[in-house]
Amino acid sequence: MPTKLLFVRHGETLDNRRRIFQGQAGDGLSPLGREQAALLAERLVTAGARFDALYTSDLLRASETADILGRALRLTPAADEGLREVYLGAWQRLHESEIRARFPDEWAAWRRGEDIARGGGELLSQVAARMASTTEQIALRHPHGNVLLVSHGAAIKSLTAHVLAVAVPRLRPLRPVANMSTTLFERAPDGAYGLVLYNDTSHLEDALITALRG
Repeated sequence: MPTKLLFVRHGETLDNRRRIFQGQAGDGLSPLGREQAALLAERLVTAGARFDALYTSDLLRASETADILGRALRLTPAADEGLREVYLGAWQRLHESEIRARFPDEWAAWRRGEDIARGGGELLSQVAARMASTTEQIALRHPHGNVLLVSHGAAIKSLTAHVLAVAVPRLRPLRPVANMSTTLFERAPDGAYGLVLYNDTSHLEDALITALRG
């Protein structure tokens, strides 16, 4: 039996709505973000989902999301720094217009899909390695179990690239990991990972209708 690892991106924050780059900074959930977390919790409880453990990034927006899920599922979240978002250095807490003005070369390189250390922070390839190592350590603690993990958009997408054995920029055509979406991986007993589900938001609204509106 494989180990199932259900990753959840945290709910919406006000910085998300304002298009401010958070990285490893930022505040907690917005009222909508808390509502989103409650909707996923309701979906999981209604479906009778059972998890052996709940892990979360220690950043506030993730830990608040995990607290809401944990209360519903009767699980105590365990914080793990390895599940943090990409560190964005000097880009953190800046609006995208400020970044374009202050770091035009970095902005242009990032928009071209280059893996650069934005603001002097982490490369996405480094995030992928960190997330893969953290995920493997957690999976080994729960062989054949179901694990719920709360993390962040770039972190989950970077892990997806690692599992698919492609460079992180190759996944740029995929839509960003949405707030409160779920992404499911399986780890086989031989250690091989597979991607089962990516960026599912059907518990929030019909994904097709959302895509068409966007």
